[in-house]
Amino acid sequence: MSLVEAECRWSRERGDCRKTNDDREQPRVMIQWKSTKYKMMIIELIEGLVLVDELYSPVGDALGEKELVGMLKEVFGVDISNYQQLRDQFFERTRELTPFLKRMITAILKEADSRRAWKKKK
Repeated sequence: MSLVEAECRWSRERGDCRKTNDDREQPRVMIQWKSTKYKMMIIELIEGLVLVDELYSPVGDALGEKELVGMLKEVFGVDISNYQQLRDQFFERTRELTPFLKRMITAILKEADSRRAWKKKK
């Protein structure tokens, strides 16, 4: 029950943060990236979500890059007005194309392995 209450409180607080006194004022953001290169990480996420073709609007339209950029702007308060330029840089990478997504995959697999090991000990 406390988890549900905490989620409701977070949602209310998030709604309050989006309200501004002046149209020109930026809303306060509750979530911030640790990295300074977060825009490229966001591009990795967006491209991955677009390419797997799993996200659709309530009316059934596939969400594209522009819609996802807008949604992530709402969540993280990050304006990626140079999305096309970053997208081009993303696909021109020569070392590793998706280091952030690879870190996510590694972290998920590591956590899954540790949970399985914990369950076996019982």
